[in-house]
Amino acid sequence: MAEVYKADERGDRKMIYLRFFYEEGLERFRMHIQTVKEYPQTPLPDLNIEPYSLKFQPRMKIDETKLFTTRIEMAEYLKSSFEEAGIGRNAVIGRSDLWSWLAYLWFDQLCPIENETRNVLQAARYICSSDYRTYYRHYIAVSYDIYYLYGPQNSKLFLYNPLHLHNDFIEQFASRQDIISNKNLIEATHRLYWDENSSRPKRGAQSRNKPGNHRRLLKVIDQLELTYDIFTMTADEIIKLLPYEFDDWIR
Repeated sequence: MAEVYKADERGDRKMIYLRFFYEEGLERFRMHIQTVKEYPQTPLPDLNIEPYSLKFQPRMKIDETKLFTTRIEMAEYLKSSFEEAGIGRNAVIGRSDLWSWLAYLWFDQLCPIENETRNVLQAARYICSSDYRTYYRHYIAVSYDIYYLYGPQNSKLFLYNPLHLHNDFIEQFASRQDIISNKNLIEATHRLYWDENSSRPKRGAQSRNKPGNHRRLLKVIDQLELTYDIFTMTADEIIKLLPYEFDDWIR
């Protein structure tokens, strides 16, 4: 990288100012993603200079060498860092140029080399879109937003995976704004499907064949909304409305 990094008082971590991409930087990052499909060892190009990117305002330093075990850990780090710098959610949500740059910064964690290859997925995982129909698929943007909205407890179902994995709870729930914005429904979902003992979803929660699975929950909610105002109901009230097939999940 062209910028000079200095170790901060916390040790040998290398800090860099938060940046956002210009269109030329996005295009170079997109080209890199295509290149590593065939040549996985290709190093990241230096895009931390103009005309590729620019420092975000207000200025904030971020640890480019920080390793994350889970997406919730990454989201917690970003939320804490933004708050420390006085950057609110409204200043970053929807900033696809910012989220794409963060994916560039931590690309080796989002698309790691395994068995000398990289499993490069659709571009929307790394290049953030301003279209919400694909925005939620960006590994970093949706992780931050869910964690910001639901905190360390009720975001576990969505963010327990490593950075490079996208689970079906995100795919089914975050793809629908009416669902992911319903705080009490998300709490009810957490209570139904999260296993505190194993720190992962209950067995079969994401199975299409198991009665009362998460996809079935969404279908039932769609039916209940014809009669009830689900958005105004508490998590307890929502759970009590569910049919008998969900009884085993409540225990």
